[in-house]
Amino acid sequence: MQQGVSVTHSLGYVFGMQLAAPLGPLAAMAFADRIERKWQIVGAALVMAVAGLAFAQLTNPYLIIPVGAIQTLTAAVLNYSFHSYQAELYPTRIRAQAVGFVYSWSRLSGAFSGFLIAFVLGHYGVPSVFLLIAGSMAVVALSIGAMGPPTSRRALEALAGDKRHVRPRRRASARSEADFRPRRSPYTGLSP
Repeated sequence: MQQGVSVTHSLGYVFGMQLAAPLGPLAAMAFADRIERKWQIVGAALVMAVAGLAFAQLTNPYLIIPVGAIQTLTAAVLNYSFHSYQAELYPTRIRAQAVGFVYSWSRLSGAFSGFLIAFVLGHYGVPSVFLLIAGSMAVVALSIGAMGPPTSRRALEALAGDKRHVRPRRRASARSEADFRPRRSPYTGLSP
């Protein structure tokens, strides 16, 4: 209402934007495992920041709905890529505990971010809320882009520096005759 849009119209706009929600994961299937996940997070955060700043300034419904849909699609990409990325950062032996710890902190920060957004909205208005969110997305993009290790197509134990579980790679030409002999099955003790 502060932006000149009635509640009835704004609900219609939100409905139009949310129609894009199932399309985000479907579209992401095309690149989810082809592009390094850390760069998916960086790209999604930057698109969220730009689209959010644009969204805050719009009053034309023909622009509000597509820009809101872009935010919805990008939020889906950010969500799946971030949760996949955080699971890929830890070795198998501590993965569940580490991801649970990180996820708990994200939920806790999510609980308090609502209060921060309400404060900014009450004191500085709608554009300032989107500026706060854009700033947060810029911090995400910068921190993951600068400090996050690449994880795609790499062994989890290798990422964590856990040398006990990483098999050393051998060159193909270094194979010995023993590599080609039949081995005994660990289950029956018989050769195949």
